[in-house]
Amino acid sequence: MKVLRILSVPALTLALALSASAIQKSVTVYSDSMLNGQKIAAGDYKVDYEINGSTAQVKFLKNNKTVASSAGQVVEEENPAPQTAVTRTQNPDGTSAIVELQFAKQKTAIRFAPDASDKGK
Repeated sequence: MKVLRILSVPALTLALALSASAIQKSVTVYSDSMLNGQKIAAGDYKVDYEINGSTAQVKFLKNNKTVASSAGQVVEEENPAPQTAVTRTQNPDGTSAIVELQFAKQKTAIRFAPDASDKGK
């Protein structure tokens, strides 16, 4: 019984660590874009994201203040991204919407649903 208790504590700690991991990366948005109905002006940002299973909660930060946030789907890419990139799509009204975040040398990306990118328009 004592052995079981000793083994279960590290296993529980590892499971909790893998279920939610907070990460911060730097990204550049090259033109004004929308995410979840919130405008993200062109510029440099810190992106905080927390992955929990196959979903991620993402926040774009400027001067340590949240500018926009949205949930996204964690997707596996075939090849690692060569550089960190913000992928956008052009909306019919001429605005841009963020649809994916790719991170340098990683095979995982965060994809946003189209309605999460232009919500509120």
